[in-house]
Amino acid sequence: MSRVSALSASTSAPAVGNGHFILPNVSEKQAMLSNRSKSISVTKSLAVDDSQGAMVNPDELFAKQTISEVKFVQQRLRADADAKQEELRLMVGERYRDLLQASTSIIAIASSSQRVKQALEETKGVILSQEEPPLPQRPALSNGNDSHLHTLQLLSAHLKLLLDAPEHLWRLIERKKYFPAAWLFLLARVVHRALVRDEEQEEERWSSQGVDVLEEFPLVQRQWEAVSQFRSQIIHKATLSLREHSASVEDTCATLLTLHLLDSRPLTDTLSVFLAQRSKTLISVLSWKYESDSPNGQTKQTNGYAQDKQQPSSEFRRRAANQIKDATHSALNAIAWTVNTSRSVFQEEDESQPSLIRRVLESIQTDSPNPPETTHTLPAELYLTTQTLLNTLPSSTHFLLLPLNLRSYKPYVDLNSSSSTLQHSHFTQKMNEWFQKSSSSLQKAVTKWFADLQNVKEVWSIRSSTKRWLSASKLDEVEVVQLAGVLDELCRHRVIEIWKLKLSRSLESFGERLDSAFSSLNDGSKSRQKEASPVDFLFQAPALPTLSQGGLVSADASFQKYKASLRRQLVGRTSLLHDVLATLENCARTIRQDLAHVMANSEATRELVDQLEKAYRPDADALCADVVDKIEQTVNIPTEGSQSTIGSLVFLGRVSDELSSSSPFISDIGCTSSVVEGFREKTTALHGRVIDRWRAHNVRRLVREHRLAYRPIHHALQASLKPSGPSSYLVQSLLAFSNSLLELGVSRNQSKQQSLLQATLQQFVNELTGDGWDESSLQSLHDLAFLWKLASVQGDRWSELPSTLEKRLKDNLPADLTLEDLQRSASESLARTQTLFATLLPQISPTSDSTEKFLALLPFGIPQLDQQFQPALELAKPTSRFGLLLAG
Repeated sequence: MSRVSALSASTSAPAVGNGHFILPNVSEKQAMLSNRSKSISVTKSLAVDDSQGAMVNPDELFAKQTISEVKFVQQRLRADADAKQEELRLMVGERYRDLLQASTSIIAIASSSQRVKQALEETKGVILSQEEPPLPQRPALSNGNDSHLHTLQLLSAHLKLLLDAPEHLWRLIERKKYFPAAWLFLLARVVHRALVRDEEQEEERWSSQGVDVLEEFPLVQRQWEAVSQFRSQIIHKATLSLREHSASVEDTCATLLTLHLLDSRPLTDTLSVFLAQRSKTLISVLSWKYESDSPNGQTKQTNGYAQDKQQPSSEFRRRAANQIKDATHSALNAIAWTVNTSRSVFQEEDESQPSLIRRVLESIQTDSPNPPETTHTLPAELYLTTQTLLNTLPSSTHFLLLPLNLRSYKPYVDLNSSSSTLQHSHFTQKMNEWFQKSSSSLQKAVTKWFADLQNVKEVWSIRSSTKRWLSASKLDEVEVVQLAGVLDELCRHRVIEIWKLKLSRSLESFGERLDSAFSSLNDGSKSRQKEASPVDFLFQAPALPTLSQGGLVSADASFQKYKASLRRQLVGRTSLLHDVLATLENCARTIRQDLAHVMANSEATRELVDQLEKAYRPDADALCADVVDKIEQTVNIPTEGSQSTIGSLVFLGRVSDELSSSSPFISDIGCTSSVVEGFREKTTALHGRVIDRWRAHNVRRLVREHRLAYRPIHHALQASLKPSGPSSYLVQSLLAFSNSLLELGVSRNQSKQQSLLQATLQQFVNELTGDGWDESSLQSLHDLAFLWKLASVQGDRWSELPSTLEKRLKDNLPADLTLEDLQRSASESLARTQTLFATLLPQISPTSDSTEKFLALLPFGIPQLDQQFQPALELAKPTSRFGLLLAG
């Protein structure tokens, strides 16, 4: 039954030809599928017990069954085999071919094994049928079996070293022990030469013992070929390990000795290789780039005014500064470690104290069994002998059989050769060239790193930490001074760049905000006018500080903000004015704090501070000039002459006045005294120009409105209505004039504000009483008398105007009225209206020495109580029928 199953399986399985599988083509597959379907149908039609079919004997099958029944059994078994194959295909998916090929291969392997077994049996029979060969004729040994055994033991020690060398070399390379690896490789080479050397006197040694190494042990040559490949690997790995700038002096010296002994490099070339590898390390360290991990992907540079939500937090900036500081220290570490290691390895302190690598070579070259005194000073990692190396190997006891010349082997070193000597001048030249090149590369890289520093405190903190690092770097004083100079130049350059950026951004922001405020005021924006109004701002209560969840820090910040708002409100600095000036003031304050931080640093030299101030002042002077030019350009913009445009001009005047007087910008920006004086003069002149335009416009407007509103008393009422004070039209005009003065805001310089008021009031009185003034009526005389009184209380500077007005009163007095009556009436009217016109009156002490309490509140006199009350304002205009009622 097994044969039939194998036969059926072979018919459906791929054929094997010449060691390769031959898969059936598509037509064969289709035929196999059709046969399988037919077999399944036959199986379903005929009921045959599967268990009996599987256990039937072929002899009994052919004896008991007919031919048709035998064919049926054959078809059923073939269908079962196909069904099993289909199940395997479904089980393994698309990989059923591999399974079929594996089953076929197993059958092929089984048949091949049988053939091999038969061939071995035949070989055994042939060997046994032959006669035994005669023993080789060997010369008699002098010491008998003991001498021959010793030779074999010696040979086995040689072979053991060659066989174990690859494993030990791999282990030493993995542990970065390149000096012992090189020593072991050289020892293995000597052992190999001892086994295969061609000298006649040496050949007699092995041949005399009846051993032909090359003929009887071909493994020696093959093993040496495997060991010889380690030379290039040791050299390559040792060269790459020189890039580790944090390696100890002993490890670096051992690696350099490896290159000197194994690669036959002179010490000059060894130094060059070392510096070249450290240059690659430095390039790798300097290739670091700072990448921001902020949500925006970039860090927005500060612009001199209050930080907004888009600017990075202090924690983020601190992390960035620490990363740049670590990168700078890593680069300096690479340079310092290289320089210090080179000196420790190659530099000779004096003739009596050679360099470290020279002392190691001397310890290798000596033939004395007792090490010289210099070797006692060598580190344990550098004092190496063949015996100590063999003792570290796992089979160290077996290597005791090696001859003494191998166990005391030392690599050949010629101390008198130029390859083992490094001149001090050559070493100094090489080190200076490498140090200068590395310093230049460091300066270029750190310049790029410092570009990500956003403020002076970050730059100066890195400078301070780097200065401390340099003082502990164990470099020579000349090198420390040079690196410190490079660091100071980098810090100075970056600080100047930060300040220039702040100045340019503050000027740009100032211009944008000034243009925005000016255009919005010109357009008549109600919200902007309210923000620019000093009176409205004075009665707006700032938001009270609240205790948030942030703790004491946030509460203190909220209180400080509230305190600053109150201070601005007390001095009349509106929110719009503060928004424009804050950009310049915050920039100047930041730079002043930066300078204070730099000068307060104990490590800062006065020379560096002077260089910073000298390089910064031209930019600060240029900023002041640009600010003045910007204000002047805005002032010179042609306007329509409306009230809104005059309001925008007044705002520009307040900006100029703040910059020239109370703003801390010019004092904090750090300009020279001449520039500060010129800036104040120019801004004061700009303020004067704006005030002159405002004064001329307001005076013309008020005079025009007064003359349009003025109506003389009807001739029918002149006899019954005799005026006793200023007219309501004059009072209205003076109140309008007083209100217009509030547009100028509150000035901290009272004398300046008083002179501005008097000049404006004088121009108003002159133009009001000039051409077009009605002098024929009695009311105009009372109005003129009140203006005379208002001018006479202003002081000595108004000496001409009061006398002129008094002369005009005398010239136009009627017969029934005296000048003293007009002046008395004007004084009484001023006493009654001094509270309304407090803005127009000077701040003087009471004229009387009386101690009455009202004199302090009413310095221009106390009005009489028995006099009939006359309203200062016309509360209601008379109707058109009022005159007819009187006539009737």
